[in-house]
Amino acid sequence: MLTQKIGLRNGIPCLHRCEYRILSLLPANEKMTLIRSLTCLFALLVAAPALAQNGPYKFEVTPFASYRLGGSFNAENGDGRIELNASNAAGFMLDIAANPNGQYELIYARQHTDADTSGIFADDPTIDMSVEYFQFGGTYLFDGDNLRPFIALTLGLTQFDPELASTDSESFFSASFGGGLQLMARERLGIRLEARVFTTFIDADSNIFCSSDGGSAGCLIRADASTLSQWEARAGLVFRF
Repeated sequence: MLTQKIGLRNGIPCLHRCEYRILSLLPANEKMTLIRSLTCLFALLVAAPALAQNGPYKFEVTPFASYRLGGSFNAENGDGRIELNASNAAGFMLDIAANPNGQYELIYARQHTDADTSGIFADDPTIDMSVEYFQFGGTYLFDGDNLRPFIALTLGLTQFDPELASTDSESFFSASFGGGLQLMARERLGIRLEARVFTTFIDADSNIFCSSDGGSAGCLIRADASTLSQWEARAGLVFRF
């Protein structure tokens, strides 16, 4: 029994001997897991006083995860369509304080999804599609203590990459508008909950997703003048400094 291996010295358990024998009984992988867990716990205990401090922070970095819905390309004559399926997305935001209620905001967000096609290929296959947003703008935070509502507006570019051999990606002007809540808004660590809509402006009569392979050129679709909108719900962890 493990309890029988714990020695006593002057009525006091020999804790160092017990700890050594407990570690020696653990498999190597469990021993390393225990050591890593104790190291992480020690680091959190050391960092906790600094993380708990409140103050006027200048920068916010927010990695986030989200779920994104919607978006389709329509052919000019109505004969073809590429429709993006809903999927997970991820990215990060950098916010720089401009005044007590305003921030400049930089966003990068990426979604890897698949898209249903109709009227383009003979068998209407599903193709892989990556969607990336590069946006810059600002946020307005309403007055509050540790709970602050906000709205955000950004402008930038959207890049669509169909991930087909020899097929070019396409970039268009886009904008986004969103709003949500900052939780623990005055602390070094916080939480950001948000809903946002991205709107991409498709050029009129534009040939998109074109390829040139072996001397022959072609485009998947000739899009009509329209907008492509995607809706997103996201949650992020805010680091302030």
